[in-house]
Amino acid sequence: MSTPPVAPDLMPYDIPYGPPITADRAAKIAEAAIAEAKKAPRNWKLAIAVVDPNGDLVYFYKMDDTQLGSIEIAIEKARTAARLRRPTEDLWKALQTQAGAYLTTFGFAIAMGAFPLIENGKLIGAIGASGGIGAQDNVAAKAAADLIK
Repeated sequence: MSTPPVAPDLMPYDIPYGPPITADRAAKIAEAAIAEAKKAPRNWKLAIAVVDPNGDLVYFYKMDDTQLGSIEIAIEKARTAARLRRPTEDLWKALQTQAGAYLTTFGFAIAMGAFPLIENGKLIGAIGASGGIGAQDNVAAKAAADLIK
């Protein structure tokens, strides 16, 4: 019989909320994800969504010939990263374990490709990408998220 995990003293992902990202800034962040997707020899066709801390859409861009199913997925990934204040990759990794099985029941996007946007230690939004395989979506979204300090 296994023992339960030890409870940490500090709350993980306890990121305070900040002012929401502006539309102009969200567009610049999305441009970084697009540039990452277009780096040679890449030709990733992605949908990019930027949301505010509540998960409401602030900016959206769909590259030409992106699969249509990725439109909603990018938005849901970004919304998940904002509302749970963590990269969706963390959720995806947890799902690979028996303890993570509960994640599929709550309607969150449990796939790689979204990161919270944290500025001065506060959550200002999140970015999500969809259209490639999870690792490709992750690379593009992380390149954009890394611009926020």
